[in-house]
Amino acid sequence: MNINSKRAQLILALLLSSIVLGGQVHWVSARLKVPLTQGPDPARVAATIKANAQALKAFSWQQRMQIQIKGETKKVTLNQMNYDVNGNLQKTLLSEQPPPDSSAPAPGGRLRGRVKQKVVAKKTGEFKEMMEGIASLIKSYTELPPEQLQAALKKASFSQGQGDMNGSIQIQMASVLQQGDGLTLWIDSEALLFRRIAIASTYDQQPLTATANYAILQAGPVYMGEAIVNYPAKQVVLQIDNLNYQRNQ
Repeated sequence: MNINSKRAQLILALLLSSIVLGGQVHWVSARLKVPLTQGPDPARVAATIKANAQALKAFSWQQRMQIQIKGETKKVTLNQMNYDVNGNLQKTLLSEQPPPDSSAPAPGGRLRGRVKQKVVAKKTGEFKEMMEGIASLIKSYTELPPEQLQAALKKASFSQGQGDMNGSIQIQMASVLQQGDGLTLWIDSEALLFRRIAIASTYDQQPLTATANYAILQAGPVYMGEAIVNYPAKQVVLQIDNLNYQRNQ
């Protein structure tokens, strides 16, 4: 399926609306009530995206993040999310399980305890570095330079979404940032509303996948409902859920 320049610009504008918030995967999309075949004015598309992002700033919500390692939940945090008067995202920790510094002291005396603390601190630092690297990799896909995205779109394949993506248009791009990687978008064929994004890439030469699913608030704005990042080499799964949206008073 060929795409004309306006359609490419449309998809470019949609994808460039994606962002990463606070080092965690989070995308903002726009709801466009224009059939894909009309080739809408890119300026109108950009204005709609901007309006959607602005509309989301009128809401506060909660973000739950769960980290699993080897199938075991290691950490769950719940944060209150909102934008301040300057439009900057603010995050307030509501709960964290297990609580920070809740590990029991090691038996066998102070020396063994200090050695264990150093080992734990080293592993914690390495894990934090890995998660920051993964977040940076995801961000590189969601903030593609225009020329790179244009090149990927020229080689993209278009098809009808299947299964739970029925009624959407599937856009598949390959070798976007790395040889053999993949970036796939599912966009509602009538409303041009993002329904899903999937990334297949590698981190530290090991496979990594990320998927984001979208939902729409009753008031109209579109938001990322759920994102899952899977890094099998370290048996790490990160799940982020955005929930309990409330319009600010």
